[in-house]
Amino acid sequence: MVRALRRPLLIVVLAAFCAGVAPPPASADGVADKAISWALGQNGHREVGTTNCSARITKWERAMSLPVPPCRPWCGAFVHQAFLRAGVRLSPRLIDPARSAKDALASRRGLRVIPIRSVRRGDLLFFALRSGSSAASHLAIVTSNPSGGKVRTIEGNIGHHVRKKTRGLRFAVLAARVQR
Repeated sequence: MVRALRRPLLIVVLAAFCAGVAPPPASADGVADKAISWALGQNGHREVGTTNCSARITKWERAMSLPVPPCRPWCGAFVHQAFLRAGVRLSPRLIDPARSAKDALASRRGLRVIPIRSVRRGDLLFFALRSGSSAASHLAIVTSNPSGGKVRTIEGNIGHHVRKKTRGLRFAVLAARVQR
């Protein structure tokens, strides 16, 4: 009976491969789901005043092997910690979104650039939030597939908090997929 089932299954798999069916999304193995679940659990966490510091943020930065103090803008530490909790250790360069965007463009340090319109749950979006600059200065985790040119994200260091956001894809300067 088992042998009789192998052949039809093999035919289906080969047909899908030949037809160019895309591989399953990153969330199929649970990494994206775990990272997003942890990140959403942090929603509302606030730094102390406008210091870029809190006991939790300090732990995230130390997990990146960064010396603390000084406290730094921490959107990258938040993303790093989310994927670390999901079993993927990304580069401490995530603390600097501009450098991480360059890593994604070069397919280095666990990141690979993808077309912005191709983002899906678990991917990263980079934004240029500094006035007058087109360099990435912020990054976020995509929590849902895009719809109507918008996407939902979870982000650290937005208004000194972890926040869920809905963003227009047109505002992103780069998208990246986490590689394991």
